[in-house]
Order: sequence, then structure tokens, then C-alpha cells
Amino acid sequence: MPTPILIVAFGAMSSAARVAYEHFDAEVRLAFPGREIAWAYTAKSLVARLQAKGEKVQLISEAYADLKARGFRKVALLSLHLVPGEQHQGILAEDTRGLEVSYAGPLLGTPADIEAVAQCLGAELPQDRPVMVVAHGHAHEAKFNEELKALADRLGQLHPELLMTRLEGDDAPEALESFMGRARAAGKVHVDPFLYVAGDHVRNDILGEEEDSLKSRLGVPDFSFGAVLGERPWVRHHFIEQLRNALETA
Repeated sequence: MPTPILIVAFGAMSSAARVAYEHFDAEVRLAFPGREIAWAYTAKSLVARLQAKGEKVQLISEAYADLKARGFRKVALLSLHLVPGEQHQGILAEDTRGLEVSYAGPLLGTPADIEAVAQCLGAELPQDRPVMVVAHGHAHEAKFNEELKALADRLGQLHPELLMTRLEGDDAPEALESFMGRARAAGKVHVDPFLYVAGDHVRNDILGEEEDSLKSRLGVPDFSFGAVLGERPWVRHHFIEQLRNALETA
């Protein structure tokens, strides 16, 4: 039987996030017809809440158990995480006994991935205003921010008026304050979310009406906002190619 596909995401469950996941699921089914496709999430508390409501969602361990019970002995796993950080390391640490797992992803998994993402993202950024790219980041472990730092360096080479910052673990607050000053002086700014789905971080931390949201703190009248990564065709294509490679080695 064909090797099944397991897609793993963190698990934002806003309506926009669900649409993004459904859209990607449809593209994967179109790219790999006839294969079993399952989803799992790494946000344990979220999965527990949804399961309590009767929704059919699962953790990776539960997905593995289900696949084995149905007779599968191989699986290609695609991580929709953006960096090989704590969540991705947790994926790799899952007990795979009884299954041969071929891994694909995350988005910034290799230096070649970082260069490809920098080129694609950089080509979509406006050139007429200061640009801020906002990633999630890791608050406690600097090693989990290394790929984001490498991407920030490369984007800065492509776009001199760009700052890449992190919602958590940002180690350059003075750079953020300097950028805000330039944006206010220009009277315009573009913010691009380096997040796969439009969840709480987009709605509240970046675009919220509260005074501590990024938009409120910037206070710039001409404020433009980019699409999340899951809405960008080149990002979905990148993940599907990663999955194609994993299936070839499964």
C-alpha cells in the first residue's frame, strides 16, 4: 500500500488557521493522489481542549498508534513548523517503534532553505517604505533562534530598510526602537508576519487595538500588512517539495 502522509502543525485553531490548513490539505491531496493523509498537532493543551469538545484531532503519538493499528509500517511526516526549534525537536523525539518515518521540513531546515525563503520573501516586500518582518521566536533558548537570525541577515542584505524581529526572545530591543523611529519619520511602514497562520499572535500581538500591540506602538498612519506564510503559494510549494523528497526516501 502507498506510504501515508502525516502533516504536523503546532495547532492554531482560529477560523483563518483552519482555512489555511484545509487549503494546504487540499493541495497535498492533489499533489499525491491515492495516499492516506492524516494530521497531528504538537500543542497538547489545545488538542486536549478540542478532544473534550468531541473534535477528531490527535497528537503525533496518537496518529502513529492509529497508523500502526491500520497496518501501515511506513509514514512520511511533514512538519509545518518554520524552524528546527523546540517543537520540531519534540517531533523527532517521538517514539516511532513499529513505524519507519521519513521526515520532511521545517521551512528553514537548511542553509539552502534559508536562501530560498529569503529570495522569495524578499521579492514580495515593498520597496517604498520601512519593512518589519515579525517571527515568533523562542524566549529562552537562543539556539532555537539561529535560523531566524540567519534569515534576518540575508533579508537585510536584500532590503536595507528591513528589520526582522521576534515576538519572543528578541535580543535587539534598541534595533526595534530605532526602526520605529524611522517608520514614524517616514509616516509609513509595512509589517510582514513570518507565521504560518493568522492566529492570536496576528490578531492580538501584531494587529490588536490594545496599546501594547505592535501596530499601536508603531503609531504610523500608512500601515500595510502582508499575508501569513500559509497564504503564500511559494511557501506551500516549498513544503510540498520537501514532502515529495521524503516520500522518495520512504
